[in-house]
Amino acid sequence: MSKYQGEHEEIVENFRKADWIDVSLGILTFKFDKKKINENRRRFPNSGFHMFLIKETIKNLFKHPLNPLPIFKK
Repeated sequence: MSKYQGEHEEIVENFRKADWIDVSLGILTFKFDKKKINENRRRFPNSGFHMFLIKETIKNLFKHPLNPLPIFKK
C-alpha cells in the first residue's frame, strides 16, 4: 500500500500505482490524466474483478479477521 523503495523502484511503483488506480475505480489518480484513465477503463472493462475483490475481502474478514489479504499488508 505504501511507496516501495529499493531495487527496480521505478517499475514497481508504476505497477503499484496502476493497481491502486484500478482498485479505486479511478478515484485515486496519482496525478495521471483522468481522461486517459477513463479511456483505459472503457477499453479494458473489469469483467467482475471489483465484485470478486469485495467478495473475497468480506469472506477473508470473517474467516481471518486479524489477518488481512496480502494486497492490504505492508
